[in-house]
Amino acid sequence: MSNTLYDDARRIVAAAEGAGLSLRLLGGIAVFHLCPTARHPDLSRSYKDIDMIGRTGERTALQRLFSEQGYEPDREFNLLHGAQRLIFRHPTDERHIDVFLDRFQMCHTFDLRERLILHPVTLTPSDLLLTKLQVVEATENDLRDLFAVLSDLPLGDAPNAIDASYIAQLASRDWGVYRTLMLSLERLEQWSAGRPTYGVYRVSAQIAALRAAIEAHPKTVAWKMRARIGDRVRWYDIPDEGG
Repeated sequence: MSNTLYDDARRIVAAAEGAGLSLRLLGGIAVFHLCPTARHPDLSRSYKDIDMIGRTGERTALQRLFSEQGYEPDREFNLLHGAQRLIFRHPTDERHIDVFLDRFQMCHTFDLRERLILHPVTLTPSDLLLTKLQVVEATENDLRDLFAVLSDLPLGDAPNAIDASYIAQLASRDWGVYRTLMLSLERLEQWSAGRPTYGVYRVSAQIAALRAAIEAHPKTVAWKMRARIGDRVRWYDIPDEGG
């Protein structure tokens, strides 16, 4: 981990909080912040940018904040995509910050406007896990992050826990989300088989409990209708990775 990148992330979130802005970390650096297992030498990974999410209504204040923190807007990208997403770059090196607004939009879209105040510094563990499980073509870094989250954070309704019922409810409304989450959990189970347990919790047990919660939650009529079509039609978006 680049100490400069992590220090920047913490400093900017603290400055945003001081300014009354709802800015939170997501992505690998959020996992690094929450999960000691992400710092284990066997699970260390590279970090090329800082991922954050804020509110559309605070866009102007966020732009001013990043400028004050030494980052410059990617004017071309922001002109094209600024209603949903902003990118800021450091003028002296390759550090950059990717800021989602209101919604996390990649392979699937999650409206997080009302959830940004539920947890300090980062997204809630539940939402952070979702943003990693929604990746259809997971990278090695994604799998390391998922392993760390499920190693260190319990399932439950405590503030620093993963709310399996919340995730199951989202999956019960949208067959595409359900399909991707189940595929991702299967992939993670295969990837983590035989790996030592570095954190408090056994990843295999966490995966089994999360799967069971998703399967048990009653599905909507729309879910059942889409399930009949299955994989014959693509159920996810192809994300624009931006910067």
